[in-house]
Amino acid sequence: MQYTIMLWHADHVNFARLLNLLEGELDLLHDAGSPHYQLMLDIMYYMTHYSDVLHHPKEDLVFARLNARDENVGRMVRELTIQHTQLGEMGAAMVHALDDVINGSITSRQRIEAMAREYVSALRAHMRTEETEIMPRAAQVLSESDWTEIDAAIANFADPLFGSEVQERYAGLREQINRQAQADRATAR
Repeated sequence: MQYTIMLWHADHVNFARLLNLLEGELDLLHDAGSPHYQLMLDIMYYMTHYSDVLHHPKEDLVFARLNARDENVGRMVRELTIQHTQLGEMGAAMVHALDDVINGSITSRQRIEAMAREYVSALRAHMRTEETEIMPRAAQVLSESDWTEIDAAIANFADPLFGSEVQERYAGLREQINRQAQADRATAR
């Protein structure tokens, strides 16, 4: 149990780091600067191919098991499950729009910014609810056999960006994350 919740939380920490990078690019976009569209696309590609395909389905299993054990979470679980679908749709739309920009299509900067800010806000609120409401309740209510069955249904998986082996697709994004982390450490001193 603790290991699964620890991985769940670690994913959220990593997603927040990516959202921070994305917001930095959105600030450039808003201020008529030159955002790094490929970096933005890489972030959204990761979110749609890791978070939406691997992370959220495992959460959905936890939600279903928790809902079966605690009738008081039903409404919240339904809302979070719907949000998974909405976040997936929003992410896919962002990938499409950013891919269009990179490939030379004329797309409004305001449209890109509005879509991305809505995504960032929705994902942050979603993760906050999971962290403050669902994860503590799941840790309290679910048994070791529940966690074993959840892990057996969807095994733990290697993270293609934050794992020990970074997929080539994410090499540039990982370098940017490392640079940002170094800058943050230097600022903190």
